[in-house]
Amino acid sequence: MSEYYLYHYFEQDFGPFVLLTALPIDEARAILTKQRAIGKFHNPDIEGFLHKRYERDKQLRDKFIQCGGRPNRENPVYFFLGEHRQWESAYENPDVVKIPLGEFDPMTVSYTYGDSFTIFNPALFGEEEYWNKIYFADEIIEVIKHHGFPLHVEYDFKRGIYPKDKHLNNHLKYLEAHVWDNAILDKYRVEWIKNNLSIKNAIKENLAGDARKNAQEFAAFLRANEMQFERSKDGYWADK
Repeated sequence: MSEYYLYHYFEQDFGPFVLLTALPIDEARAILTKQRAIGKFHNPDIEGFLHKRYERDKQLRDKFIQCGGRPNRENPVYFFLGEHRQWESAYENPDVVKIPLGEFDPMTVSYTYGDSFTIFNPALFGEEEYWNKIYFADEIIEVIKHHGFPLHVEYDFKRGIYPKDKHLNNHLKYLEAHVWDNAILDKYRVEWIKNNLSIKNAIKENLAGDARKNAQEFAAFLRANEMQFERSKDGYWADK
């Protein structure tokens, strides 16, 4: 499993592993209502949106327990097994945390062969064995060996690009992972804060306008490509 990684994409301003469904539904509703008011959430059906997501978390947890999994959280933190950079388009200022699969306790991570909304939709079930099914790490790797990764689907939320053959939610798109324990998440959260907040604050305090925007985009590029922030006595990347 050493060649496999889990990827978690998120909004920089919130930091990694922040989950809406970990909140009481009233708080989640208030957040989405505020986001919609400022044009950052476009689904008109907030109640339906929240209902689907809280129900999906419960469904995933129940199925994982039935399979012998040992979740230590009520709600999972969602990852992709393998890189899926199209998901960056879901965020205004995207960032990503990449974690080797081998660092996780295999009894606390579940997987679906595709978007879990798609995999558990009875209207879409096919003859393949992966429909309506939860996997452990060793099992999903065997499925990959047999089927490969799900077919690439071109989409971009920011640019309004979607597949033309069928609705995006009817495509498998990616391999989904659900982390049900905080141990490794806490480790990488602390590491992300240590590596990112100093440069983020430096940009906010010293730059404005286009210069700030360019610097933020450059910092995001370095993170996405796993390049380190290097600081000299004169500041970040002095004279470079």
